[in-house]
Amino acid sequence: MAVSKPKYTPPVPKERKFRIREKLVIKPWSPKKANRFIILSFLVWAFVLYGNTLWNKYSVDDELVTGPNNALVSQGLKAVPQVLKSPYYINAGNLGTQASDYRPVVKITFLLEHQLFGKDRPMASHGINILLYFAIGALIFLVLRRLLKEYNILFPYLITLLFMAHPVHTEVVASLKNRDELLAFLFGMWGLYCLLDYAEKKKIRYLIYTALLFVVGYLSKSSIVPFLAIYPLTLYFFTDVKPRNLAIIFGGLLVLMLAAHYLPRLYLIHVSRVNAYIENPLYFEKNFWIRTGTGLITLLYYLRLLFYPHPLIFYYGYDMVPVTGWGNIWVLLSFVIHAGLLITAILLFRKKSILSYAIFYYLIAIFMYSNMVVPAVGMMAERFVFNASLGFTIAIVWAVFRIFRTEPRSLTIELADRLKILAVIIVLLLPCAYLTYDRTRAWKTLYSLYRFDIDHMKRSVKGNLQYAGYLMNTIYQDPNFQQYGVANEFKVQTIITHYRRALRIYPNDYKSLNELGSVYLMCTKRPDSAVVFLQKAIRMAPEKQTAWVNLALAYRGLKKYDSALICYNRILQINPNEIKAKYAIGDVYFESGHGDQAVKLNLDMMDQFPDSEIPYINIGRYYFLVGDTTVALKYLEQSVQKRVQPNICRELSYLFRIRGDMEKAEYYNRLAGQSPGKPN
Repeated sequence: MAVSKPKYTPPVPKERKFRIREKLVIKPWSPKKANRFIILSFLVWAFVLYGNTLWNKYSVDDELVTGPNNALVSQGLKAVPQVLKSPYYINAGNLGTQASDYRPVVKITFLLEHQLFGKDRPMASHGINILLYFAIGALIFLVLRRLLKEYNILFPYLITLLFMAHPVHTEVVASLKNRDELLAFLFGMWGLYCLLDYAEKKKIRYLIYTALLFVVGYLSKSSIVPFLAIYPLTLYFFTDVKPRNLAIIFGGLLVLMLAAHYLPRLYLIHVSRVNAYIENPLYFEKNFWIRTGTGLITLLYYLRLLFYPHPLIFYYGYDMVPVTGWGNIWVLLSFVIHAGLLITAILLFRKKSILSYAIFYYLIAIFMYSNMVVPAVGMMAERFVFNASLGFTIAIVWAVFRIFRTEPRSLTIELADRLKILAVIIVLLLPCAYLTYDRTRAWKTLYSLYRFDIDHMKRSVKGNLQYAGYLMNTIYQDPNFQQYGVANEFKVQTIITHYRRALRIYPNDYKSLNELGSVYLMCTKRPDSAVVFLQKAIRMAPEKQTAWVNLALAYRGLKKYDSALICYNRILQINPNEIKAKYAIGDVYFESGHGDQAVKLNLDMMDQFPDSEIPYINIGRYYFLVGDTTVALKYLEQSVQKRVQPNICRELSYLFRIRGDMEKAEYYNRLAGQSPGKPN
């Protein structure tokens, strides 16, 4: 019997376990998260550019608004009421009183600093300036992102990076005095951000925020004024706010600005600023063609600074910017350039082109410093171009995109085009960053700033005066000069060089003539040379007494006592209450051999000023010089009874020690603040 074969049954395959790998899905960042990382990059960028200023000290004019020797700021926050009723600073000197505008917001930031960190902490001050600069960069980016919603994010990012890196901003960030510029711009840009909220949400509270920020910015510095026009300009270009509302916004902010300007004047101490020819000759120039011609030259200089920011200097003034009319070729060139910019902006205005906006922004921001509206202090300054440089950088980045025919509105940019654009921007950023770093080194101290800049300021009268004055002050503080009248010869010759340079530029400057005369008088012991310059200074301004005082001293050095008496009497005609001149007349009497007249004059002064110790000191010294120590001691002791002066006490201690009266010698030694028995 046949056996049937079983059917073939294929083996059941073993079950295979496959490991399914999950694909990594990269979720795009949310706009807020992207913004956080971008803003963090601005913080890093700010410290890369200006971090080395943390080790800087105080520099030019910082002492006027902060620093350990600023009596008001050193009080901390308890001085806020006084700050609210006083100008930004008042600086009274021999040649007049200088006062600035009303800027309480800035001063309060310095009060807060001193309250938190102590009165001599420049590192904290510079750190705050860097943080303010970072905040400005972040705000610019956030505002541009809202204005340029349809643009690639690379466009506003590169604008912000380039703006922050521009070397022309070093004066604003590295100088503590110029924190007012940082705050004014910060509040102006913040106000613009709130204004965009109003344009989107149509809620009045955002207009109120803008108004408040604008007023606070104005109370930081009046350089916020261009935002009066920038606000409606921006709303026109990037929002659907109606023209009627734009006019209302402009008008409302204008009223608030006028109130912030004039209301404090009702209770502020009235101090008028002394305008000097060497600061800006246009203070005294009424000719329309000269003022507009010089204004166009100034605008051309600003453009040069933006395109080629080297060299940078801390002060310009006369004669760094030529005072000229329309016959100057550079005036005509500036007119052609700026007329071309204006025409371009107008032609593109209806299209709401970003280039038109950038040009209008620049022209609006720079115009108030052009010397055409009012003369600018110093004729021009790098800080004056701070706001306007934003319009400039917008235009530059736009031009880079156009060069490579890349549409900034495109949300996706080809990698090749992106790399080309980044390459050009990096080529711009690297030298800008280097120049910024190099320039911040100059701001390390006042002396370093002078040394970096003075060779580039050969046409600046005030720049040379400031440097020479600084060196002169170091001589006065030198112990060798204080004790022995010996001055560093090289330093003296440097001082004379810079005063003479200032006089070559402007021969009729009173201060240059007076200061040079005082150098010859005090440091070179050449009173004959001093007389030449001091007499010319007096011819320039016979009503100012400083040169009269120096001329009297020069005549005394030449033993021309009659001429010295004429000078002192002239001082008393100018200022009858000038007591020092009266005492000086007594000294002249004594030096000319009329000791009895010198004593009589001081005796009369005792009756006139019974609480003053000075006539007793004078008479005591007269008697000491003629060898009558007994009478000299009598009057010097009486002077101490009126008011204790350590130097007089030391003299008395010395004299009594010579006479063998050790008890009185040690008494006056202690009174002078010295330990008993210490030799004088």
